[in-house]
Amino acid sequence: MNYDNKNLFFNKLWHGILIGFLLPMIIFVFYYLYRFGQYSFPEYLSFLFESKKFVGVLSISVLPNLAPFFLLVNTDRLSSGRGVLTATIIIGVAIFIIKLF
Repeated sequence: MNYDNKNLFFNKLWHGILIGFLLPMIIFVFYYLYRFGQYSFPEYLSFLFESKKFVGVLSISVLPNLAPFFLLVNTDRLSSGRGVLTATIIIGVAIFIIKLF
């Protein structure tokens, strides 16, 4: 039985990868606007790097990827779900590498 129905709308790997990368970026920018809107974006980034909070904020930004992942998997859009998971893992590896240095 083929559980990965490629005929479903919005069921392509690249859809999920796009969601998986865009959603954390949007959350990261919303956090900036909410907490540090009075500063410029480069000042915000330098503050995060100087205070060693960049990894923490980036990690929290990836957390909302759970919602589209579970939504896509529960609606049998497994290819898109794999894309979200792939993007999340890539970001997680990048976070781990940044944490090491």
